[in-house]
Amino acid sequence: MGFKEELQKLSIQINERKAHIVNEEMTKQALIIPFIQVLGYDVFNPLEVKPEFIADFGMKKGEKVDYAVYKGTEPIMFIEAKSADANLVNHDAQLSRYFNAVSNVKLGIITNGLEYRFFTDLKTPNVMDESPFLVINISNLKDSDIEILARFKKDTYAKDNLSEFAEELVYTSAINDTLKYQFKTPTDEFVKYLLKEVGVTRVMAKDIERFRPIVKKGISNAILDIVSQGLLQQEINKAEPEQEKVDVGKDQKSQPVKTTELKADDISKLQPVTTEEELKAFNIVKNILINAGRDTKDLTYKDTVSYFSINNQNILKWFMRINLDAVSKNVVIRLDQQTTESLISGLTIEPAPKALGETRIFITSAEDLKKFDKLVPICFDMVNKKDTLLSQT
Repeated sequence: MGFKEELQKLSIQINERKAHIVNEEMTKQALIIPFIQVLGYDVFNPLEVKPEFIADFGMKKGEKVDYAVYKGTEPIMFIEAKSADANLVNHDAQLSRYFNAVSNVKLGIITNGLEYRFFTDLKTPNVMDESPFLVINISNLKDSDIEILARFKKDTYAKDNLSEFAEELVYTSAINDTLKYQFKTPTDEFVKYLLKEVGVTRVMAKDIERFRPIVKKGISNAILDIVSQGLLQQEINKAEPEQEKVDVGKDQKSQPVKTTELKADDISKLQPVTTEEELKAFNIVKNILINAGRDTKDLTYKDTVSYFSINNQNILKWFMRINLDAVSKNVVIRLDQQTTESLISGLTIEPAPKALGETRIFITSAEDLKKFDKLVPICFDMVNKKDTLLSQT
């Protein structure tokens, strides 16, 4: 059983046991010692895990930390245990005294068997920080928690690299919280920053509220694209060479093991690659606009895993999203269905998924776009009128 599976098993056991824990000693035996074991330390070997380690500090004598984890002849980690129902914040000072008393120790952990709070000395050498650099709840583990905890295993923990790792976690957590807040409630400055990045140079204070929901929707779409990329990468990983089982009889010689090759063509199908047909679609749309007397000098395109977008000036001013990779090829536009039906005939038209646009038109190939000669200029004009700029994303 691997580390991830062992932690997940422990998490289940902790959730089953916690209702029956009534004191600190039971917490140690049922919750904390199993966690130390999962990290790979021998809790029955006092040369590796020493209970009741004496850590005298100043005038205070007989101070004992519940567990000192050793590497060689030196303690490298202190673990202070509290009852499962204890509020750990009230006991940080106690752990701090132990930590400050032994300069070799750079990692202090206080836990009630459910929550683990990790401390080090980022601010002042040999003085434990007031705030933990990591807090993990074992009863509610995430994959990211397991990945981080793997750094504290017996065979991987490196005391000399702890400060760098702890600092990385502190900043990562702060950035993560900031981004979550900005994605949910973009501040005025964040809205202005993003709009400048996509080419909107003049944003007045009165326009911020109009742009804020547009920015939120743009962020949501970007996250969806990133998630899609991640899912595609999983498919690539699945396609990596795997050995096939070969049934060898008693009288048969072993046969060479066959592998499944991941070819470049297979990878390209899983990634957004601009095709000849998509470029043809772009040129058809461009020619329609030129013939209609529109200025196409700022006409651009952007290919994603979900669609091929045609824009004017920047990605927020998209007016056609074309999907030529789907079984049912289609074009999504911002124009309402009723108006669309009055401008084009002979093709199936329906409401588009709200996350994509307003109306969806089904086509058989890029050639069908030549039938859009009345539609394309109107869609183009929609995103270039001041009153309707960025009305959807």
